[in-house]
Amino acid sequence: MRTSSGLVRLALALTVSVLAGVVLAGLAFPVVGGLGLIGKKAADTFNVLPEKPPTLALPQRSRILDKNGNVLATLFVENRVQVTLAAVPLLARQALIAIEDSRFYEHRGIDVKGSLRALARNSSSGAVQQGGSTLTQQYVKNMLIETARTQAAQKAAIQLTVKRKLQEAKYALYLERTMSKNKILEGYLNIAYYGSGVYGIGTAANHYFGVPVNRLSLAQGALLAGMVQNPSGYDPTVHPRASVARRNVVLTRMEQLGYITATQRAKAVREPLRLHVTSVKSGCEAPGVTAPFFCDYVRRYLEDGPAGAALGATLQERQQRLLTGGLTIRTTLDPMVQQAAQQAIDTKVPAHDPFGAVAVADTVEPGTGNVRAMAVDRTFGDKAGETKVNFALGGSVGFQGGSTFKAFVLARALQMGISPHLTLHAPQRYCPTAFPYVAGDGKCGPQNAGDSESGTFDMVSATWASVNTYFIQLEERTGLITPPGLAEALGVRQLDGTFTGGSLPRTNPSFVLGTPTVSPLAMAGAYAAFAQHGLFCPPRPVLSITDSSGHDVALKAAPCTQVLEPAVADTVTSILRGVIDGPLPGRTGAGASIGRPAAGKTGTTDDSTAAWFIGYTPQLSTAVWMGLPTPTSMRGVTINGQYYSQVYGGTIPAAIWKALMTGALSGVPVENFSGASLALSNGQKVAIPDVTGQPIQVATDLLRQQGFAVTVGPAVNAGPIPTGRVGSTTPATGTQVAAGSTVTLHPSNGHAPVTATTSPTPGAPATQRPTGAPTSTPGGSPAPAHTPKPRAGR
Repeated sequence: MRTSSGLVRLALALTVSVLAGVVLAGLAFPVVGGLGLIGKKAADTFNVLPEKPPTLALPQRSRILDKNGNVLATLFVENRVQVTLAAVPLLARQALIAIEDSRFYEHRGIDVKGSLRALARNSSSGAVQQGGSTLTQQYVKNMLIETARTQAAQKAAIQLTVKRKLQEAKYALYLERTMSKNKILEGYLNIAYYGSGVYGIGTAANHYFGVPVNRLSLAQGALLAGMVQNPSGYDPTVHPRASVARRNVVLTRMEQLGYITATQRAKAVREPLRLHVTSVKSGCEAPGVTAPFFCDYVRRYLEDGPAGAALGATLQERQQRLLTGGLTIRTTLDPMVQQAAQQAIDTKVPAHDPFGAVAVADTVEPGTGNVRAMAVDRTFGDKAGETKVNFALGGSVGFQGGSTFKAFVLARALQMGISPHLTLHAPQRYCPTAFPYVAGDGKCGPQNAGDSESGTFDMVSATWASVNTYFIQLEERTGLITPPGLAEALGVRQLDGTFTGGSLPRTNPSFVLGTPTVSPLAMAGAYAAFAQHGLFCPPRPVLSITDSSGHDVALKAAPCTQVLEPAVADTVTSILRGVIDGPLPGRTGAGASIGRPAAGKTGTTDDSTAAWFIGYTPQLSTAVWMGLPTPTSMRGVTINGQYYSQVYGGTIPAAIWKALMTGALSGVPVENFSGASLALSNGQKVAIPDVTGQPIQVATDLLRQQGFAVTVGPAVNAGPIPTGRVGSTTPATGTQVAAGSTVTLHPSNGHAPVTATTSPTPGAPATQRPTGAPTSTPGGSPAPAHTPKPRAGR
């Protein structure tokens, strides 16, 4: 059995035999005794081998930067930063040439003379003491390793076979004909491996010495040059003595070749090994990444979102570009806002709190959609106690939005001309008549958060106190179709495991109470539109991308759209301001007051399994969510050492929001909101349409489509209108009333109306008040379907 050194000597001998003939005489002749016939066969093999090496694009690390240009994270499969040859000091280049290929600038890719010398020395010693490959051949070998896409190809690229050596040689000859010597040297310096997961001399300079490549000293350049023969064996962090000894060999060789003087060599040899190791790890979970969940969001945005099409047509292509393309990704993250967000989260709901609640905060800039912060009270990663579930994006299935959804129904009602002064009685529980609604306890309709919370409210006070039974009546007027459509136009989607999410359900009576599962980031973006006068800008984490050559990568960013009329958005803001700073003692967001104009809304899920606070100033919109990974009641709990009889959106989430926004806006000038629209505050007057003669159900549907609430009153004499059809309405047809008013339908009993000239027949039923007159929508509505459990309202 041949040893590995024997195989190398044999391969080298055959290569020299073939190449001496090919290069010098056009045919193979026996340079080494006994190898003539074998050399002739190898020469035939050489002639049929491919000439042009595979195209090489060196993998380079990509950087994710915050908005100020600070590095947030680095992504790579090979830790490499390419440099130009001009950036590498001349002595560092000469060190490599001296130790690896002293005739580099003399040969044409194959150094027959050098190979013969190496063969003779190796044969006499019985071991491989001197390599026969030129730098060009070594470059080719590394190219083949880099371009190998399968394990078989990778194995073939390093096999000690005659065919592989011949292929290397032929590729080397091609490169020498098509590239300059300096370009080949530059390619080698960038492709070479320097141990510890470091590729390329530029990366190695920073990793081992903490300096850019152009500041390498003679001793440092010599040490790196000595490493390429055996990166692990000469790794100075593991084998410092061997590394220094190898460095000194390089320096001696440089003196022998006249690259340095004896004085320079002696000085460099005395230089101690001063390492300044700077480790760079790949991925969002790497140590030192201050916003790992935001980093994860950037990756998902570019890998799974529409914007990522600029990086490739498939997920695999986009991931490959991110990990190997040397991209510079400038993001929207504001380090000051991020620090404020993380500190607020960690202070109020520590990661290792025994209760185990998760708290997240997402901050979006109105008018741009720029995501300024994304904080979670968890460590991002795969280790025990860590997670890669991005709760800031809603995880995979999202979180029910609770009463934060009331803002969408509020906005739709204002669009319809319904006045904020619409006053309704809101009982503790309300059974709607416009649609079937079975609550989680099996009863009809939702109830308010308190055990006996009921009374008369207008839209403003009902919003401040988050009164469920008022808003379910408001939803009867807006209908079930348009509020979800409005929420979708503001970027809110039902999470379904995909990046973009799915459509919100259009027949869900508990929509107003927030049963759809959504992302906190999407909710922050939707509320940012209220702050920006109805202009919705889709949240985005990336400002720009440049490739390794400094060229811009064209991103496909979604444009901003005017979703709400400015008057509507400004009136919503005016109402939501009272949630925080209004005069009502029972307002749910009082704990979020920050001493400057702000608006917001609380949200609490049924049984307090989760709680929200979403609020905004003109400059920033922030959504805070907290709950447990597996929905669990937050009643009678202790969190961060404080006991809560029940966690509402106005307790811990509001406190997190207050701390976050106070820190994020420190030093930022105070801005005020525009006032509410006077026209919208007064509401719109509309005429009662003529529905006489229509079937009760048809008339009901028509009136509800126009935003009216509908009840059915006593029958009236309205013949010849057939019995059961609409005989009259209260208010009467054509009457101008406030939008959202209640219209009572009176069915005809088939009898002719009583007139002043005609006395009614004694005992006629028209003069009698009917008993059992319907008070809900007639017409045989289907049996109520179970609806999702509603939020508690706070």
